Amino acid sequence: MKSKLNIWLLASFLLAGLVTLWLYARITSEVGEIHYDSSLDSEEFSPCGDYKIYQYHDIDTHYQGGEKAIGKAILSKIDADGLPKNGLLTVRFVVNCKGDTGYFRTKMVDSNIREVEVPRNVSKKLYDLISGLKGWVPGKIQDEPMDSYAQVVFKLENGKVTDIF
Repeated sequence: MKSKLNIWLLASFLLAGLVTLWLYARITSEVGEIHYDSSLDSEEFSPCGDYKIYQYHDIDTHYQGGEKAIGKAILSKIDADGLPKNGLLTVRFVVNCKGDTGYFRTKMVDSNIREVEVPRNVSKKLYDLISGLKGWVPGKIQDEPMDSYAQVVFKLENGKVTDIF
């Protein structure tokens, strides 16, 4: 009887440990996390917090004036050479608690929803344009500015950027 109880307690302990590890993994990782990469990221930028970067839609991180203001500031400066004629190009990045941007990453799909590799020189130009925007407003939790992800999506039609959202 005592050995059955010990086996049951051991099994319960192991199950509790596995559930705890599973929950920890689910809570500490999110789709689209961006981690520092010394080959891509500037050492001058860093998030304010040590562990959590929120999603922009959860804490209202935004650009002053919205997408129209972004378009007005950078649309005429975008060079789409080297990209497919049609598709969506997404630049995802971190806005820290001070409103600075960094940790830029790019993904693109063509008009057939196939992923397309974005040339590094094109990505770099877009990163420079977006990091030059000084109107990012960090989201807040209980009036405390937080780090969060943000993104800018460029719509390409006939080889030109026709919309930013």
